[in-house]
This record gives sequence, C-alpha cells and structure tokens, in this order.
Amino acid sequence: MNKIVFALIISLFLFLNNRTKAQEVDAYFYYAPFYVPGSGTYVETYLAFAGHSMRYLLNTDKVFEASAEVTMLFKNDADIVEYRKFKVVSPGLPDTTSVFPSFIDQHRIMIPEGVYNFELTIRDINAPDSIKPFELSELITVHIPPDEISFSGIELIERYEATQKQNIFVKNGYECIPYVSDFFPNQINQIKFYAELYNAAISLGPMEDFLFQFHIESSNTHKPIKEFSSFQKQKAQNVNVVFNEINISKLPTGNYYLVIEVRDRQNNQILEKRKFFQRKNNYEGTPANEMATIEVQHTFAAKYTNKDTLAIYLSSLRPISDIAENRFIDNQLVAANLKMMQQYFYSFWQKRNETNPELAWNEYRLNLNVVEQKYSSQQKHGFATDRGRVYLQYGPPSSIIEEKNEPNAYPYEIWHYYKIADQTDRKFIFYNKTLLNQDYELLNSTMKGEMSNSFWESELYSRSGNWVESNLKTNKSKARELFEGK
Repeated sequence: MNKIVFALIISLFLFLNNRTKAQEVDAYFYYAPFYVPGSGTYVETYLAFAGHSMRYLLNTDKVFEASAEVTMLFKNDADIVEYRKFKVVSPGLPDTTSVFPSFIDQHRIMIPEGVYNFELTIRDINAPDSIKPFELSELITVHIPPDEISFSGIELIERYEATQKQNIFVKNGYECIPYVSDFFPNQINQIKFYAELYNAAISLGPMEDFLFQFHIESSNTHKPIKEFSSFQKQKAQNVNVVFNEINISKLPTGNYYLVIEVRDRQNNQILEKRKFFQRKNNYEGTPANEMATIEVQHTFAAKYTNKDTLAIYLSSLRPISDIAENRFIDNQLVAANLKMMQQYFYSFWQKRNETNPELAWNEYRLNLNVVEQKYSSQQKHGFATDRGRVYLQYGPPSSIIEEKNEPNAYPYEIWHYYKIADQTDRKFIFYNKTLLNQDYELLNSTMKGEMSNSFWESELYSRSGNWVESNLKTNKSKARELFEGK
C-alpha cells in the first residue's frame, strides 16, 4: 500500500470542486523509461488522482481519506509480461467540507526492452460498484540500447532538491517530485524537467565536451522559439544527468514540444528527445515578425491581389496556426487591408521555411486540394471541417475504418495514426450527426491536445432510443471495440 503526499501544483488544473456525488475517477497518467547500467531497463509510471473525483471515508485515525485500487498490465501480444496491482491511499483530510487536493503515485517497474500493450484500470475502493472504473490503454515503448547513445524518457518535475535519503522519488542524489500532467496553466511560470543520457562516453569519447541544448518549439511550426532556449555544457560519461528549467511566463497559450538536443564540439546534432505539453496563459504574445517591416513587392505573396482569394488562403492556415496566429488572421479578415494580408501571408510561410517560403506554401496547398476534394460541402471548405483540419495538422492517417450503416449509430470514421511526433498509437473518431452532408464532427481522440470525450459512445449511439447508457456499462459497442483495436 502506498501512502502518497499531496501534489500541490497539480491541484491548480484538476478542478478541485466540492464533491456532491459519486463519479468516475479522474486521473492522469504518463510514463518514462530509464536504464540502469548492468541491470537493464525500467519504466517509471506517474499517476495523478483528482481528489474531487473520489469518495472520502473516515478511517481509524479519525481523518478522511480516499483509496484507489490500481491495476497495470504490460502485454506482448496476448502474453502478460508484467503485472502490478496495488492500493493508493490519499493523505488524510480533517473534514470533507473544503476542496479535495489531487495526490500522486509513482512506481518503478523493471521490464525488458520492447513495445507493450499497456492497460491501466483504477477503481475507487470507496465508491459504489455501479461506478465505472477509470480505464486507459496505450502502447508503451521501451528502447534504450545498452551500447548506443540514447535518452531516457523526459520526466516533468514539480519540484526537486538535493538529498541523501532514499525513496521512490530519489534519482542520482535528487528528490524529484513529478509533475503529473502535460498541461501548464497560467499560474505556473516554469517548466522543470529531468532526463538521463546514456553511453555518451562510447559515442563521443570519455570526458569529451558536448552540449545539451534545450528549447521549446510550436507544434505547428516545429521551429525553436528563440526566447525559450538555453544550453548546458557537460563531459561525456556513461550516464549524464539532465536537470533544467525554462521560464514560460511569456509563452502564449498553445501546444508545444520541449526539446533536448545533444550536440558535439562541432555543433553537430547527435541526438534529440522531445515531449509534448500544453500551455494556457493570459499573456497573448504577437506574431514573430513585425508586419510593417516586411517588404512583399518581389515575393510570391505579391501575386495574390484579390482580397477574397487571399482571405480564403489566410483562413486555410487555421489548422496549422497557433492561437496568436489565428487571432491575427481574424483581425486581418476584418480589416481587409490587402498589403497587410500579403505581408502576413508571406511572414507565415517564412517562419516555416526561411529559405523557400513559397515551396512550403505550395506543399501545403497540395494538401488543401486533397481535403477540399474529400471533405468539402456546400457550406464549408474542406479545411474548415474537422476531418480536413486533422488531416492538414497531422497528415494522412495510417488507416481509416468507415462505418456508415451500423444500427443505432450515426455514420462514423475511426482514424488511426501509428506515430505523430513523440506520440504513438493515436486515434480520432468522427461522426455525422446531421446525416445531411459529409461534414463529420470530431467526437473523441486519444491525441494529446485534442478533444477527449468520455461520453463519446453514448453520443454516437444516440441515433435511436434503443441504446441507452445502461447498455454501455454491460456491453462493449462495436465502435469501442474498433476504437480500442480489440
């Protein structure tokens, strides 16, 4: 049984409201693989429990506590490689009239290299049996070769300090309390992280100088943002420890990647590791280039002289724009200043390809033509539909399952992406609720940063009254079996 401390910062984003009734457990999970020379690979699992989603009961010490039963399965095909079942108990509360802080759990599990089907189930021990447990399934990849330069996973940190004590949170002389989320609200102004680099001495030479370079890049441009970068010089060893933090107080709302690079003495990139995160910030920011200073007279943007056409082209950039860019597009569509529209259009593509912005636009335009042919309707351009937006943002899916005639269900499609940046095995489900056109709406996704809808199954099967929520508790629908790949 694990007795867990409160996660002070995580409580900022897990919506800590007074509990009024039993409900499903609200939890967040991620993992990071590590390596111990001479012993092998292991996985650290990180769990955050939203206190407000659990039922608290009075214990023998006269304090209120919540209890969860956690089951973890690591499968290789049908074989169970690792199995964990344990109990997590929250810190005690003097009463249940105030907020319920979140609390965290961390485990280390020795496991060989491989790709595993991971299944997680969390049951609120104090809740009625009628309450569905929290369930999650995803692919977990453990790949750290013992004789090649490689990274561990990136662990996000709430706080850390040097210590001589030993507990589950201690690594290399530091107690690292994990930040169990990839969402950073405006109250948090630092992103702190820990990672390990293995076998640099083999690849670069023992005690050779090299650099860790850290930066944040937009998920849309995949270009480093200069204001959010730093470096750290180290000497190559068998295990190099990475600790760093980046001030994100002026990082606008959006989706980003934290990137760690290894560069040799000649500044050649040897290796990189990235981790997705989301930022919510009151700081709005501005587009990177000042529009007024851009001369477009002799650029490809100058040939677009029709305001209506240029307005459509600007609108078509929304799927690959961040929030600040979309706000700027909105302003330009209202102002309808041709020169400013041209300047912005050019600067947008220059940010994505400094040497040949027109090539970047032409490549994107090919994808616009694809989604226009496949997903447009009389009411919408293809880029303005949910399927068109996902296609433009992430590229074509690895596979598509179409189901147009399942009883009680609206027509739906399941898109499967085997890999998107640092994420694997991500899925989207779209459905056609209107039945009048081909404008399928996004219903649910396992992609980080996308809509996650725990009630998607009920909405999909609401076409008739024959399928109700009670059915879903005892029967797994065809759509869920397809979506989960089972």
